[in-house]
Amino acid sequence: MKKSDVNYIQDLLQKKESTTLEFIAHLDKVEVAKVICSFLNRDGGHLVVGVEDSQLVHGIKNAKVISTEIQNYLIAEIVPEPAISVDIQKVDKKDVLVITVWKGTNQPYIFNGAVYYRIAATTIQANSKQLSELIHKETDRNQRWETKSAIEVEVEDIDMNEVLDCIKDGNRSEREHSLPDDPLQFLSKFGLYKNGDFTNAAVVLFGRNPAKYFPQVRVRLSVFRTDKTGQQLLYDKIFDENLFKTIRSITDFFDLTYGISSSFQSTKWTRTDKASFPRLAIREAILNAFVHRDYSSFSSSTAINIYPDKLQVNSYGSLPKGISVKSLSEDHLSIPVNPDIAHIFFLRGWIEKIGIGTMKMIAHCKELGFKPPIWKLIDNTVSVTFPDVVVPFNYNEGITEGITEGITSMIDEATREGITEGITEGVKESMIQIISVILAKKSIRASEIAEKLNRPYKTLERHIAVLKQIGAIEYEGSKRAGGYEVTDKFISLVK
Repeated sequence: MKKSDVNYIQDLLQKKESTTLEFIAHLDKVEVAKVICSFLNRDGGHLVVGVEDSQLVHGIKNAKVISTEIQNYLIAEIVPEPAISVDIQKVDKKDVLVITVWKGTNQPYIFNGAVYYRIAATTIQANSKQLSELIHKETDRNQRWETKSAIEVEVEDIDMNEVLDCIKDGNRSEREHSLPDDPLQFLSKFGLYKNGDFTNAAVVLFGRNPAKYFPQVRVRLSVFRTDKTGQQLLYDKIFDENLFKTIRSITDFFDLTYGISSSFQSTKWTRTDKASFPRLAIREAILNAFVHRDYSSFSSSTAINIYPDKLQVNSYGSLPKGISVKSLSEDHLSIPVNPDIAHIFFLRGWIEKIGIGTMKMIAHCKELGFKPPIWKLIDNTVSVTFPDVVVPFNYNEGITEGITEGITSMIDEATREGITEGITEGVKESMIQIISVILAKKSIRASEIAEKLNRPYKTLERHIAVLKQIGAIEYEGSKRAGGYEVTDKFISLVK
């Protein structure tokens, strides 16, 4: 519902109307809803509003207001409730809307009492045969790995605080209406908790220790001294937490090594100054790995490998049906292998748009002066390589582990001396994030830390007080111009 940081509309305008693409010159909510409903019942698609099929651009006035209205209308009127992406793009100084949906995971979808279907470039009302096919597809949907019950998982194995944070993010993103406040009701609404059992998707998204049940959830990040993997590693880390915590940890790695602080879900990944690496494109590659990964194999893996001359993201699993390696670098519609996982990422705002991921990656790299990414499929593993993207690995080498060890050591010492007590794992994790930001910025105020971590100021203020109490940080300078710095004692522990 906001203007995109990457203009991809020109790629769409080069295409003709098809099963997954349609142009409408002027906004008509009913016609829009019929087309979107037909996309949901077929393979998903893009609907461009404000452009004729001849590519004559009319534009949309008050696009920001209209985009919100049309998204709310589609979510309210189409049943079951779909995931809708409404994006504003600019053509010849005119705003147009791009409305996008994935292939629906709960077919058939109904608008105004009818089921609409897509045949070539035409939207029709589904006949009895097409309706029967859609209903029978539900059986196939229930065979996906992510929808199966994780029968050994109990309520205490799910991080309900993470679920609550997801609900808050979902309310802020306004991508769904009437989200339940209760975590279990929320998970039930999206099919992640059924008949008293959590699904596999719920475990990898929100599990406290998902690797206990699914070792394939692990992600390995390695930095190599040379371009040969057998040589000495500068950095090697296994992330085995749920997908949201893993992304935060990977974010911390890039923040520290590049001396910046921003988050995957933050729009600050698209800063306008000269970037030292293509943040948005790398984020998209990692999210794609999570969404499209084949979790059904216990031997599957995701690896982020960084060499002196390139960065590579490898993920186990074949490409979705109808998608080739060649098409990844062209305009194509994204069909997530794990739509339930993808929907939660989208709901939370961690996936900004639907169906334009690879286009956005290419455009973002070009805009920042980097070579476009290269995709390959080898031995059932999809890899995306970013040429000439390197990590300035020197001061921060091994710093993440050092921060954790340093904080743990100082907490233990303070506890023994009776200085503090009862520090939870959640508070400890927050303290580690605060230290990471301070190290990246050298000196920073509490309000700036809260902004960079996208966390409530009052909460972080309490955690900062604990860090001061145990001697990990101190405030240097005047109240107006000063900021928090790590202490020499903490630096010595990290080293």
